[in-house]
Amino acid sequence: AVAQGSCVVTAVTTDGSNKSVSVNVTVTKKQRPRAIVTQDGEVDDMDSLIHMLLYANEIDIQGIIHSSSNAGHWEGVEGAVTPEGAKAPYDQPYRWPGTDWMYEYIDAYAEVYSNLKKHDSSYPTPEYLRSVTKVGNIGYPGEIEKSTDGSELIKKELLEDDDRTLYLMSWGGPNTITRALMDIEAEYKDTPQWNQIKNHIEENTIITGCFEQDDTYKDYIAEHWPGIAYVNPAQMSATAYGWINAPEDENKATYRGDWMYKNLEKGHGALLDKYVTWGDGTYLEGELPENQFGSDDSLMDADTFPSGIYERYDFISEGDSPCWYMLIDNGLRDKGSVEALMNGGYSGRYQKSNKVNSKNEPLNYWSAVNDTYDGSDESQTGKSISSEWKWVASIQNDFAARADWCIADSFDEANHAPKVAVTEGIDISASRGEKVKLHAVTDDPDGDFVTTEWKVYSEASSYEGASDLKLRGASSDIVSFTVPEDAESGSTIHLLVKASDDGEHNLAHYQQVIVTVK
Repeated sequence: AVAQGSCVVTAVTTDGSNKSVSVNVTVTKKQRPRAIVTQDGEVDDMDSLIHMLLYANEIDIQGIIHSSSNAGHWEGVEGAVTPEGAKAPYDQPYRWPGTDWMYEYIDAYAEVYSNLKKHDSSYPTPEYLRSVTKVGNIGYPGEIEKSTDGSELIKKELLEDDDRTLYLMSWGGPNTITRALMDIEAEYKDTPQWNQIKNHIEENTIITGCFEQDDTYKDYIAEHWPGIAYVNPAQMSATAYGWINAPEDENKATYRGDWMYKNLEKGHGALLDKYVTWGDGTYLEGELPENQFGSDDSLMDADTFPSGIYERYDFISEGDSPCWYMLIDNGLRDKGSVEALMNGGYSGRYQKSNKVNSKNEPLNYWSAVNDTYDGSDESQTGKSISSEWKWVASIQNDFAARADWCIADSFDEANHAPKVAVTEGIDISASRGEKVKLHAVTDDPDGDFVTTEWKVYSEASSYEGASDLKLRGASSDIVSFTVPEDAESGSTIHLLVKASDDGEHNLAHYQQVIVTVK
């Protein structure tokens, strides 16, 4: 199966007995990845949340939690001591949007929910999303003074008897996550179940945090839970404010104001009405003047933050979206385990660091790596750029299609991504000098014409000569190549097949084939 849905499979005898048997087959998405969001209410977090809600049919969202961060978003705690060098007093609000906005976003989701369900019945109800939207530790950067509704929800899900990986996304500081882990340790460390509980959590939890936006990972999690995977998807030049300096190509075009206004900003329903772009007139409650990107025109005219000149309706930032892009059902091989992130995908590619804690214990810490850019901008060709950049156009086009789902009155009035499978499978073993031939099979739910294109994903390949590999039939559904004689045993060659439809937004789906040299 390549998509959820139902069908009837019938077998009929051919010996003249006219016997038959039928079976109903239903494919569901019960194995959706588990995820909890913690965020600090910065405008890029708000935009990321809107974007992710449109993928709530593919992600089991088990929590949406407000936290704080040292980037400058906190409520303040009476009597709190402000450390030397802090941006602002800890006993007062700083760049604080409040917490009501989260529930307003769920209300906006409720207004488009009936339309979204026409495209996928897996979308969760607004009532469910409200039930898991909580306020966590928001006092000041790294505040872990007490348990909160948010930390209690995280604690509950960490202790759940569920073998699926739990992705804890730290879009702000990880302090609410830290408080949940502290409470688990305090309750169970001196009990017979402690080792089992600790092992279960360390083996089944991945924290994805765009930088460490407070000190609680370093000071507590790394010391007490070193086995928990911490992934730092800091793809700043691909999805954050610095995209303005990226190469001029098809990816950057989808961040520009004319594209954003047409495909997201204008007339796409209540939820997308809350999406903020440069100079679109939005005033952000509690935000500083120098961060009013939606309403202060002067910010677009000066080479200020971070650099470059922005235009009206340009993409601002979804700096934390790489924390969840890895969960999208796109056919790439970055899912299911932290090691899979080495294969690359919408969140970029990753490698494990050699970080240790104060006890010299190795940490399960992963950082994004850069890729070599090879595009239409000759001045940029060969330069290093975020490994997520190559996927931006596919991400944005799919986002635009889902924005259409919010207003389409029926399934037939919007586009849906095709699917592609490889007949020979996606894990292949081949000897040096052997010819490898692969067949792509595509399907489109809208009946659109689908084209296929094969490429060598050289950056993800361990075979050093992968970038020079020649593919035959790269623009067809059948591709072949010969494994080079100098490929070492155990080395890998990654191939990507991209299926693109000819419907609105030219939606794409991938398969990633890993060829291991015998």
